[in-house]
Amino acid sequence: MLHIQELQAGYDETMILRKVQMEIPEGKIVGLLGRNGVGKTTLVKVIMGLLPIDKGTITFGTAEWKKERPEHRVRAGMAYVPQGREIFSDLTIKENLLLGMEALPKSKRSSEIPKEIFEWFPVLEEMIDRKGGDLSGGQQQQLAIARAIISNPKLLLLDEPMEGIQPSIVQLIQDVLVKISREKGMSILLIEHNLDAVLSCADEVYILDKGHMVLNGKCDELNEDELHRYLAV
Repeated sequence: MLHIQELQAGYDETMILRKVQMEIPEGKIVGLLGRNGVGKTTLVKVIMGLLPIDKGTITFGTAEWKKERPEHRVRAGMAYVPQGREIFSDLTIKENLLLGMEALPKSKRSSEIPKEIFEWFPVLEEMIDRKGGDLSGGQQQQLAIARAIISNPKLLLLDEPMEGIQPSIVQLIQDVLVKISREKGMSILLIEHNLDAVLSCADEVYILDKGHMVLNGKCDELNEDELHRYLAV
């Protein structure tokens, strides 16, 4: 699905990512862990085309991407939920969700929200006419994820979706991610600080440290001491 090879990128003269290698298989959940400031958000911004590549390659399916703009990548099948959610606070839940459908070809757009969205996130149906700015943090996060997956992307990128969310909503989000990965074959890159949340739903984990990928493997094969070595504050 997504292949990253020898990727280097950063801001102006400051190199943040150094020779990063990563693969996100089709229909799998891949967790990306690391301390604050090691380059996790930089990596997802490069994948989305929000930051340029200095060296290396990103291949999505069979297409190698270099300078393609974010909207091109969205149309090709990517969806991104950044830190802070970035929902439209003055629009209702329904209006936010309908905007998410703009990523679909015109022939596939609808004025009706797919029922499965409300099966996954029942609170959104209950509050469908409420403005995004009136929702709690957990409700806003559910809306942000629902808006991203409503266009049925091939790859979903999530940056810290569990941050500041109560445990019951964290569990709900984990369950939904597993469902859409298994049932729809959607690939997911989950960037998180919450190690337990990642290990409970991811198929594979990468750890980034100081711009380098220092560890990766299947969740049940990772050494706990190594995990804490790179993640302990």
